[in-house]
Amino acid sequence: MELQCTSKELPSSCASASTVSHAAHDILQSTMTWLFLTIACFMCATEKSGANPEVSMDVGEIVRYHGYPYEEHEVVTDDGYYLTLQRIPHGRDNPERFSISHGAEAQASSMFCLPPKAVVLLQHGLVLEGSNWVTNLPNTSLGFILADAGYDVWIGNSRGNSWSRKHKEFEFYHQQYSSYSFHEMAMYDLPATINYILQKTGQEQLYYVAYSQGTTTGFIAFSSIPELDRKIKMFFALAPITVNSNMKSPLVRVFDLPEVLIKLILGHTVVFDKDDILKQVVSRMCTHPMLKSLCSLVFYLSGGFTNSLNVSRMDVYLARYPDSTSLKNMLHWRQLYQTGEFKCYDYGSDNVLHYNQSTPPFYELENMKTPLAAWYGGKDWISVPEDVDITLPRISNVVYKKYIPEFVHFDFLWGKQVYEQVYKEMLDLMEKSA
Repeated sequence: MELQCTSKELPSSCASASTVSHAAHDILQSTMTWLFLTIACFMCATEKSGANPEVSMDVGEIVRYHGYPYEEHEVVTDDGYYLTLQRIPHGRDNPERFSISHGAEAQASSMFCLPPKAVVLLQHGLVLEGSNWVTNLPNTSLGFILADAGYDVWIGNSRGNSWSRKHKEFEFYHQQYSSYSFHEMAMYDLPATINYILQKTGQEQLYYVAYSQGTTTGFIAFSSIPELDRKIKMFFALAPITVNSNMKSPLVRVFDLPEVLIKLILGHTVVFDKDDILKQVVSRMCTHPMLKSLCSLVFYLSGGFTNSLNVSRMDVYLARYPDSTSLKNMLHWRQLYQTGEFKCYDYGSDNVLHYNQSTPPFYELENMKTPLAAWYGGKDWISVPEDVDITLPRISNVVYKKYIPEFVHFDFLWGKQVYEQVYKEMLDLMEKSA
């Protein structure tokens, strides 16, 4: 039975956030920007930048820089959001036949007895975007590894990030645009993305590889929409997360604050709005020997301390992190943290109008039939083992799971051991399920 968690918003009341709160947030943001720019000018005057060339590149430029083919596609969700999909249709050394249209590919396959090329969708996590799958070097970036292994690689971008900011009716900074959480990403973004990819490639199923919040949207979508569940050949979950009340990151303490203070700190609609100039400045600052360790704290304080993160690429990571999302998305995560329950968004007294009941419905993970393979880390401060151990027993078709004691949250994207510990096993599972 399909989950009845409506995304329709109630008519807005005349009340709005206070002018004082808005002004304070703007002043705080402006002050931080000028502080970073001042420090950057000082650093530029004292030492020449040793930034990686990918710092100033977008996803397409990074992919082409490393010698891979690249495509961009746009899909529209049923509720009017435009999403950008990125595609690496084949590897550097693969035949060009892999990049032809699905009709021609099917004809070529029948002529030469070649199987159709398997499709993989990569979905990013919270306050991230699609480039995270290609920001390491080709031998350690999953997007490149899969392309070189012969897969047709598609990279998703959830609504509200720097690649998916358009809507049929609403401007990006309007309140109506930002009235979404990971629930809408699951119920609208994923179906639109998956159906578009399958239509474009002529395939009936694809592999879904997700990290952090990307696993959350997968769990919701596949357990709530049976016809979508059947289109997934296998679900690969890196740092899976549903319930999150055991998170250990000190940054999560912001969830303990009153909502009015959270809005003052994070903003009233958009959270972590992408300021390209500031991100470029900060990332280049982090190439300075005096600041490399300090910059690493951005990842360590949120995801856990590690010695295996590739700090030589720190400037590339910080040029794209954090990326934007909505305040409502963060508040939905706050609700899960406070209640310990994996539920739809809680509208309080308006729940009856949204759900026809006084409390938000639970997500019914038991309904997901897709085969699941999961990897999680013992030192992860976000997807902590105690919470993962609550999630996985609810899944009926767990075909593989691996606990990696030394892994923290960002090791699953950028750790030095991620190929041996995770990606190699993922490739083996794909090969066996073909």
